[in-house]
Amino acid sequence: MSREQERIRKKLEKNPVAECNKIQKRFYPGLFSKFAGVKDPRHQGYIDYSVKTMLGTIYYKCIGGLSSMQEMTRKFNNEKVVENLYTFLGEHGQEYMPHGVTVNEFLERLNPEELEKIRKDIVYSMVRRKTFEQARVLKKWQVIVDATELDEGYKQKNENYSSRCYNRVEKTEFTKYHRSVLEAKIYFGNNLVCSMASETIENSEEYVNKRDEEVKQDCESKAFVRLAEKIKKKFPRLPIVITADGLYVTQRVLQICKKYNWDYIR
Repeated sequence: MSREQERIRKKLEKNPVAECNKIQKRFYPGLFSKFAGVKDPRHQGYIDYSVKTMLGTIYYKCIGGLSSMQEMTRKFNNEKVVENLYTFLGEHGQEYMPHGVTVNEFLERLNPEELEKIRKDIVYSMVRRKTFEQARVLKKWQVIVDATELDEGYKQKNENYSSRCYNRVEKTEFTKYHRSVLEAKIYFGNNLVCSMASETIENSEEYVNKRDEEVKQDCESKAFVRLAEKIKKKFPRLPIVITADGLYVTQRVLQICKKYNWDYIR
């Protein structure tokens, strides 16, 4: 790690929100304007918070590393925090930030494609910058693919959760259930990455209903097929080299890379 990178890391540890604000303003200053342009699914006569405020609230929840809506509601219930967040967003200040329940209800009704448009625009705006040319590999953009576990426990919260058996055929055998997402991030160098596509890893209705015993649980390699299709559709001419671990070294994955004219590294 260079001295510059070490300095940035220390700043992020000290005040992640302030440093992320600097990064956002430098590389994508129009983010909050894009939030404001998202189509609002709510009845306009019953709105207390703008779309920009709703999306900005969840944005700063993620930057602040808050793990739940409940924690967000508690942490953001502070006069100084509220004042700062409205200032960051460029919005007229109110007494409170949106409650976690309110944000959840808004997200449930929001068309995901509205946010996909913003993500796509962020990627293209970053790619067009000459600043990141040195991050290319084989003259292509490096796309890192890996799964992230969102939730895990000993109880199956719904039938779409995947299961994993431990200590099979032993007295200590037990099962845990989890919900995961497969994420593709484009790498711009100096530990800077940008999300370009996501795909949930969850059991299909076909598996849940058990109409066909040959149907297997969803997994990372299956999800990769769907994720790759999304990437190719949204970025059809972007030169890509896929970077993933040995789990993805399968005939199907390699065939997809060849079909889409992508290189790959593991």
